[in-house]
Amino acid sequence: MSKQVKINLFQYISVFLILVLFLLNIKNSFFWDTVQLGSKHANYYLTNNFSSLLLPNSIDSGHIPAFGIYIGFIWKIFGRNLIVSHIAMLPFILGIIWQLSNVIRFYFKKKHSGFVAFLILLDPTLLSQFTLVSPDIPLIFFFLLGWHSIIRNSKYILLISIFFLFLTSMRGMMVAFCLLIIDVFYNLSFKDSFKNVLNSLLKRSLIYLPSLLLFIAFSVYHYLEKGWIGYHDDSPWAGCFERVDNLNGLIYNIGILGWRIIDFGRIGIWIVFLILFFKYRKKILKDKQTLSLLLIFICFLLILPSNMIWAKNLLGHRYLIPIYLTFSFLVAKILFSSYTSSRFKIILSLIWLLSVISGNFWVYPDKISQGWDSTLAHLPYFKLRKQAIYYLDKQKIDINEVHSFFPNTSIIDNIDLNEDYRNFSNYIKEAEYVLYSNVYNINDETYDTLKDKYDLIKEFKNLTVFIRIYKKKVFIR
Repeated sequence: MSKQVKINLFQYISVFLILVLFLLNIKNSFFWDTVQLGSKHANYYLTNNFSSLLLPNSIDSGHIPAFGIYIGFIWKIFGRNLIVSHIAMLPFILGIIWQLSNVIRFYFKKKHSGFVAFLILLDPTLLSQFTLVSPDIPLIFFFLLGWHSIIRNSKYILLISIFFLFLTSMRGMMVAFCLLIIDVFYNLSFKDSFKNVLNSLLKRSLIYLPSLLLFIAFSVYHYLEKGWIGYHDDSPWAGCFERVDNLNGLIYNIGILGWRIIDFGRIGIWIVFLILFFKYRKKILKDKQTLSLLLIFICFLLILPSNMIWAKNLLGHRYLIPIYLTFSFLVAKILFSSYTSSRFKIILSLIWLLSVISGNFWVYPDKISQGWDSTLAHLPYFKLRKQAIYYLDKQKIDINEVHSFFPNTSIIDNIDLNEDYRNFSNYIKEAEYVLYSNVYNINDETYDTLKDKYDLIKEFKNLTVFIRIYKKKVFIR
C-alpha cells in the first residue's frame, strides 16, 4: 500500500460508507419536514409548470423556495420518483465531502486529514440527512464552500456561496451572517487607519450585496402579494413560531439547545474536549489556528440559534449542524496537535468514534420527543410503514378513516410519489382506528388515550422503531 493511499485510507472509507448508506436508502420516502420542503413544494411547481414563484399559504414556509424549485426541475427532466429525488442530493453530498476535505487540509497535517474527515462525517445528524431529500444538504455544502473560500480568500466563490445560502432558507441567511464575521476576522486587518479599514469593509461588502438585494426583493414582493413575511397566524406551523412567554421559557430553550448539542453521542466529543482542555489548556490558548477555530465555533454557537431560542419549537437538531461541525473541527485540531501524546490520540479517538456511532441507537422513552430525522435510528420506519399500509388494505380498513399524526397525514402520494391520493386523517379523540409510531412525537395526553381507550390490533417492529395500529375499545354499559 502506497504512502498516499495510507494517508487517504480513512477518507476513502468515509466516501465508501456514505455511498453505501445513500444507495441502501435511495428508495426511502419523504420524511418529516422534507414532505413539505421537498415534495409538496416541488409538486406545486411541477403541477403548475413553474408559472408562479409564490406558494399557497398552506405550504408557504416564508423563505425563498429554491429547494422545491430545484427538486421540481429535476423531476421535470428525469421523472418524478423517489430514486430521482435522492439522486438530486448526490452532487451536494459529494460536494460536502469535497469541501470538508478542503477545509481540513487548511487546518491539519496531511497525515491526519483522512482520519479527521472520517471522524467529522460520522456525526449522526449529518449522516441522517444524507439518507433524506433534505434542504440541509445543499445548505451544509454552501456553508463549507463559503468557509473554504474565506480561508483561501476566493472572493467570487464566496459571493456564490453566500448567494445560494440566501436561497436555501432563513437559516441559510444566518449561516451567511456567521460567514461574514469569519470573513472579516480572516481577511481584514484592523491595524490600518480607520479610513483604510472602512474602505476595506465597504469593498468587502460588495461580496454580500447581491444576496442582500435578493432577500429584500423577495421579501418586498412576498409582502406586497400576501401581506406577511416569514409566517402568518393561520400557518399550519404557526405554533412553532409562538414566542416563549418569559425569562423561564428562554432559559428552558437554552437548556434544550445544550441538550441538542450533546445529543446522539456528541457528548463523547465534549468529553474529549474537556479532557484535552484540562491537560493542554496553556498550549491550546497559545495556538493561533486553534483559537481561530474556537472563535468560529463561538460565532456559530451564539449567532445561529439566536433566531430559534425565542420560539417554543424551533430548536431542531438538523438546524444546528454547522455548530456540530465547527466544534468537531475545534476538538480535532486539539486532538491531532503535536503536543497531544500518541496514547491520548488513540484513546480519545476511540471515545469519539464509539460515542457518535452509538448516537444512532439512542432512543428515548415514548413520552420524550426526539429528533427522528437527525439520527439513523429512524431508518426502519419506511419499511414498517409500507407493511402497515399493506395490512390495512388486506384487512379492508379504509385508510381515509384511519387517523394518524405528523408526518403521516399528508396525501400518500406526497410522501411516496406513487400516485396514491389517499391520506390518513389528523387524529381526533373520536377516531375508531389509529396508526401510531414512536417517530411521531405525540403529546402525553394522546399517548395515554391510546393506551387506555384503544386495543392494539397489530404491531410492526424493527430494532427501536415500531408502528402500532389501534382500534377504539367498545365499552358495554
